[in-house]
Formats: sequence, C-alpha cells, structure tokens
Amino acid sequence: MNNVIRISEQLSEKHIVIHSASEDFETIVREMVNVLSSELKPEVCEDILDAIWVREKTKTTGIGYGVAVPHARTTLVKQHYCIAATSEKGIEFKTMDGKPAFLFFLIISPDFTVGSHLNIIAAISHLISRNVTISSDLNKALSSEEFIKILKEKEEKYII
Repeated sequence: MNNVIRISEQLSEKHIVIHSASEDFETIVREMVNVLSSELKPEVCEDILDAIWVREKTKTTGIGYGVAVPHARTTLVKQHYCIAATSEKGIEFKTMDGKPAFLFFLIISPDFTVGSHLNIIAAISHLISRNVTISSDLNKALSSEEFIKILKEKEEKYII
C-alpha cells in the first residue's frame, strides 16, 4: 500500500485542538474553523462554516466509534486543510452509532478536488475501521506533538 494517504501527513501541529471545551456540534466546528483564522480571511472562514452546515444537512458526518469527520469543499480555498480536535466529555454529533464523538477531523478542500477530498476521508474511515479505539487513544494526547506521535504509531500498526 504505497499510495496510502496518512492523516498524520495531512495535519500540522498548529491545526490540532487538544481537549476542546466545546459542548455542542456547532461550537466545536466553529472552533476548528477558527484555527484557520490566521491563514484565511474572515469571510472565507464564514463560507467554510456555511458549506459545512449545508453538508451536515444532507447526511451526518458523525461516522461512529467516537469519531466525526465534518467536511466541505469550497471555491475560496486553494489547498486542503485538515484540522483535528479532541473532546474529553464527548459531543452529540448525530453519529451513525448514536454515541457522542470524542475525536474530530475537519477536512476543507478546494471545490475542484473531489477525488483527493474523498481519499482523505476514506483514509480516516479506513484507520478507524482497523482500530476502533483510536478516539480514546488520541484523546490521551496532552499536546499536538503527542497527538501526531500517537496517530503515526496507529498508522504504522494498522495501515501497513
């Protein structure tokens, strides 16, 4: 599997929120988008939020096993962004298994990148399907650096 997308390579340490205090779906998504506020204009961040809300109305991105992957494509970004967040308390996210989400991966992509956008989401789903405890494992991280380290260990163990 040489062409496997590694989520650890899609993330930057500055794009990880450890132990979010958010208590609901809208707040954690907004918090994750706000991570990009130093890189993107405020109107772009608002457009991203709008695109996420529209996407969530069609079908939940709470995939279960404590994980949600809100995502959207927009014409206002020129590259992929991947933001991760953990929540110790968990957040109701209309997940497929009806349980709270504790781990979030927000994927934002340019509108013209359907394939690579879906490949990143598929990589997350693949990793979760092979390691259903990944949400609790990554919630143990106390820093962005530790989050990436744990994620890389899980990828090495369960992808290759």
